[in-house]
Amino acid sequence: MSDAVPDTQLLARIAEGDQQAMGEIYDRHVTTLFPIALRIVRDRAEAEDIVHDSFVAVSERAGQYVPERGSVIAWLVTLVRNLSIDRTRRRDRRGVLAREVIAHEPPSPVPDPETLTSEASEREKIRRALSRLPDAQRQTLEVAFFEGLSYPEIAAREEVPLGTIKSRAARALAALREALASEGLTDDEPASAATAGSPQTTQGAR
Repeated sequence: MSDAVPDTQLLARIAEGDQQAMGEIYDRHVTTLFPIALRIVRDRAEAEDIVHDSFVAVSERAGQYVPERGSVIAWLVTLVRNLSIDRTRRRDRRGVLAREVIAHEPPSPVPDPETLTSEASEREKIRRALSRLPDAQRQTLEVAFFEGLSYPEIAAREEVPLGTIKSRAARALAALREALASEGLTDDEPASAATAGSPQTTQGAR
């Protein structure tokens, strides 16, 4: 069956000009790639254009793919993310204006030593709480929080089902809340921000 053909073989055929292989790899991965583009550009028409442009690029760059650098789906995700970000930067000039406004705002007051000490203590408690999580759960949260990846992007990168990532993140967040509580950081303290911006909250509509 065509579904059993590895992505790497499909890319090799695409590099030779095989349009059928292009159709197969498109059908196999478009449902993963389109939500990624849509999340970044927030416009369905633009997201469709980006996915189309991405596969045009695939037809041109298929021969440049190096398996040792990662899976085909991870390569495709990176391609779509880069094109989406480039499109957003070109389209949205408001960021330039925002930076100019910020540059003319008065500087923020310097925190007093007591505040700095308290914040440093809370950060250390959060780090200790994260270190208690199983490796897979901790890595899922770190990728989501610090790299800003969505659940579909994490699933594509790790080549595991989306449901696995969602359940892993849910367990990780619950465990993190317990660990924070044991460190004396409750939900009404500043450290609750460690879970307030979780992908569970920000991606619920996906």
